[in-house]
Amino acid sequence: MKGIILLIICFMLFIQVKAQMLHPDDEASNIHFTIKNFGINTLGTLKGLQGEMIINEQDCTKDYFNVTVEVATVNTGITARDHHLRSSDYFDVEKFPKIQFTSTNIYKNTADGMCWVTGKLVIKGISKTINFSFKVEPTSIGYRLQGQFTINRLDFGVGSSSWVLANTVLVQLNVLAVK
Repeated sequence: MKGIILLIICFMLFIQVKAQMLHPDDEASNIHFTIKNFGINTLGTLKGLQGEMIINEQDCTKDYFNVTVEVATVNTGITARDHHLRSSDYFDVEKFPKIQFTSTNIYKNTADGMCWVTGKLVIKGISKTINFSFKVEPTSIGYRLQGQFTINRLDFGVGSSSWVLANTVLVQLNVLAVK
């Protein structure tokens, strides 16, 4: 009986080693977005990445993500535009200081071998389900996660309809997760 209990404890420890609680390293991570403004791609970044992530090397369906980013860090390289994006016309950072993503389901696509995450993206208090593929690569200090998705900014009340500014925003993630 003691042998069975010891075997169960060893198995539980093995599972915990393979699935680790990690945190994003904000300085080593990049969140980029691209939106057309007057027909020209406008690039920007967000920083202040925080949260918890569980990465399981053997089975991505056991991964989990609950992360936020500070909206006040929005940076397009033009100070006046960045201030306008932080205003109530767009992100309203005083009322809604963070963007949050929480995974609800992760699965592996057998056709292409990619892991896909479904989750709730919350911007300005509006929650929408998004789905995108991601890849995980081990590093010497954690894991590098990469993925991208497209959203409609109007679905989240970011700005209003405009002939100058596109509705579609491409978000590219390159996140280093560490212990």
